[in-house]
Amino acid sequence: MKHRTKGTMKPWRIWILVIVGILAMGGMFSGGARDVQAAPPAGTLKQAIHWGLSADWLDPATNSSLIPSQIVLYFLHDALLKPMPDGTFSPCLAESWTISPDAKVYEFKLRQGVKFHNGDPLTAEDVIFSFWRYKAGQAKIIHDRTEKIEAVNPHLVRIRFKSAFPDFLEYLLPGATTIAWIAPKKYIEKVGEAGYKKHPIGAGPYKFVEFVAGQRLVGEAFPEFWRKAPSIKRIEIHIVSEPATRLAMAGRGEADIATLMQGVFYENLKKDTKLRMLAPLSPSRWMVYFTAQFDPKSPWSDPRVRKAASLAIDRQTLADIHMPGCGPIGSLGLPGDPMASDFPVDPYDPEKAKKLLAEAGYPKGFHGGKFYPYEGGYWPYGEQVANYWKAIGISVDTVLYDRPAWFANRQGGKMKGGIFIDNSQAPTIGGRLLYLFGSTGYGNYPDVQEAWDKYNRETSPKVRKDLITRIQKLIYDKTMFIPLTATNSPAAFGPRVKGNPYRIQPMIWFTAPFEDMELVS
Repeated sequence: MKHRTKGTMKPWRIWILVIVGILAMGGMFSGGARDVQAAPPAGTLKQAIHWGLSADWLDPATNSSLIPSQIVLYFLHDALLKPMPDGTFSPCLAESWTISPDAKVYEFKLRQGVKFHNGDPLTAEDVIFSFWRYKAGQAKIIHDRTEKIEAVNPHLVRIRFKSAFPDFLEYLLPGATTIAWIAPKKYIEKVGEAGYKKHPIGAGPYKFVEFVAGQRLVGEAFPEFWRKAPSIKRIEIHIVSEPATRLAMAGRGEADIATLMQGVFYENLKKDTKLRMLAPLSPSRWMVYFTAQFDPKSPWSDPRVRKAASLAIDRQTLADIHMPGCGPIGSLGLPGDPMASDFPVDPYDPEKAKKLLAEAGYPKGFHGGKFYPYEGGYWPYGEQVANYWKAIGISVDTVLYDRPAWFANRQGGKMKGGIFIDNSQAPTIGGRLLYLFGSTGYGNYPDVQEAWDKYNRETSPKVRKDLITRIQKLIYDKTMFIPLTATNSPAAFGPRVKGNPYRIQPMIWFTAPFEDMELVS
């Protein structure tokens, strides 16, 4: 059975339903390139962002795939498929694909005429090379499940797995892995791994110009980008940690976009008639992760203690201060995901929290260990959570990291024994649980793990639905994680930016696709 996608794909939730159906029957997705823009690129756009960038993120093989690193992917590279404004599973370097009825064989038909920035044509060999070269999150899981990957012809790749892999397309999306983002085989073999890190070549809308750690990433338009030639010749992404500085840069015209305006800066932006305030959709749903809950000697191993920590938090106030326009959440999945379960939000009830602590044997509270708030601009958010805990007797040692360091420690397992504010950004609940239970997880309970393993082997949509529903109920009953609030990141836009570069796709929370951005003439 075939399913075609062109320039009018439905919202992402519809495509998840399509994926579920195809896993049972096998099928094909396809899509065509957009009209090529004739006018040559011109002008420079400058962004002042609130997070740091890592050199590892310049290479798809070592990119973390999580929210902060995705801007680099969309800037310099391209993928077989990726979230775009018209859908979550949008055909890109692969113009179509098929899935066998048993979900063991996937074939990707590559778009012809695609070039890397150095002029090399993209072929099936580059896809195979990138697949095996990938070494970031979930690499071992995918590679161990792969029986064979081959080039049927220069523009057709076939991947055969040892057993059913019904979620493979979800593994290809940012938030799960970056294994679908393709790098040039010949170029990397010529310059070596170190040479590629210094000057990455991709197939994205912008060519690499410069990266200075802690300062900026600069790219120049690639007129031969298959989808369309970018209209802006040069984009500079400047790393500016202080919100006051970012807002001042936008006000003076030194930056066209300044991200993350919160608190007083949010209020000041609303009053500035020279600037626009725009906010993207976001897939992030903040939660607390207790890594010590799997240690029977830790107070956090008692579900009553974890529930007490949840009841101690005033989520609405937390959202009003740090995420204006957002509210509390009780679940991990995104609204509209047919596989996600919806649970009620825990109320703010510090008195009940104290009673639960007393029942668990901690009437005077306890020391909860190291606490790692999410990085940079979100430190105050985490620190407020810690203050709520302090009010019921739970003290923590707060450790602050910038974004690259936070991710390196979180992904590297170095936060074991501690607590951190986290978010899983995959578009589906299956992808979100992969982030929590896969190679980047810190542990699991036997009954949850057993159900998760069955879910990953099962091909029946109904049985899969039943299993993932059960998993989510177990997570909720055990208070394995504490859902906090949804996310909002208001930004300041100067008068030179045309329209609204934030798209309707919740998986694209930054100003992308970059090739669609325009400056006012």
